Amino acid sequence: MEDVITKRRKVDTLVYKIFDFISAMLAWGAFFIYRKSWEGNFSWDQVFDDPNFYKGIFIIPIGWLLIYGLFDKYKDVYRLSRLATLARTFFLSFFGVTFLFFTLVLDDIVNDYTSYYTSFIYLFLLHFGITGLIRMVLLTRASRRLKAGIVSFKTIIVGGNQKALDLYNDLKAREKSTGNQFLGFVAVDKDQVPVLSTELECLGDLVQLRQIIQENKVEEVIIAVETSEHNKVQGIMNVLYEFEDKILIKIIPDMYDILLGHVKMTSLYGAVLIEIERGLMPKWQFFIKRIIDLGVSSSML
Repeated sequence: MEDVITKRRKVDTLVYKIFDFISAMLAWGAFFIYRKSWEGNFSWDQVFDDPNFYKGIFIIPIGWLLIYGLFDKYKDVYRLSRLATLARTFFLSFFGVTFLFFTLVLDDIVNDYTSYYTSFIYLFLLHFGITGLIRMVLLTRASRRLKAGIVSFKTIIVGGNQKALDLYNDLKAREKSTGNQFLGFVAVDKDQVPVLSTELECLGDLVQLRQIIQENKVEEVIIAVETSEHNKVQGIMNVLYEFEDKILIKIIPDMYDILLGHVKMTSLYGAVLIEIERGLMPKWQFFIKRIIDLGVSSSML
């Protein structure tokens, strides 16, 4: 049975999607009214008696959700960065509005060619402005709840030596919560007494890692091994990759990784960690590749 925190995160993510739908409805509805005003002798009956108005405010938002599902991130609203989300919203709004403009708007009756530019800018500003504003409000709320410790992710640390202890103390000493609910740690070296056992419970060793993740419904794994234990990282990753996108994997970078620029800051208030992503292609590239595969195969057949 899911715990209260997990349910709350799923509900908040669903609310995020619903408000994306509502934002698209509001933007297209306002733009439809603007288009009707071009025809002259504007009246509200022209809007509400037009069946295209109702088709647009329901069908077009579904299209936006499909775009967001492919190119954006809908998995967990508490994993989203506000700055990165705003940048994605800007570019997706631009390309989405461009598609709508050339498929639905170019056949409108206009007085001169400048009306096309005006309508494009108006539609873009409406969609990006409404969607971006509502998203920032929701993500700010989520960020505050995360930092207050109201919402958290079930986390384990792989490693129990000094590096793991330093990382744990660093994360716990933060004034604002990083969202990690530490369940315990997994020992890497059986021959040594892990110093982290003074702070966290030892859940088992590497042989039991798969079972530990399944039984505790782990959502985030932080790999904190000593330099002498790096030969075991590949085996650890092989186990973690079996869970695909069910868990988030992070690892403490070496100075070599930092100098090469491999470090990706995942949280302004958290420790410096590298976020490991298994997928070589994002979801939208997989989608386009699949379309190409099906199209070429159909043509050849």
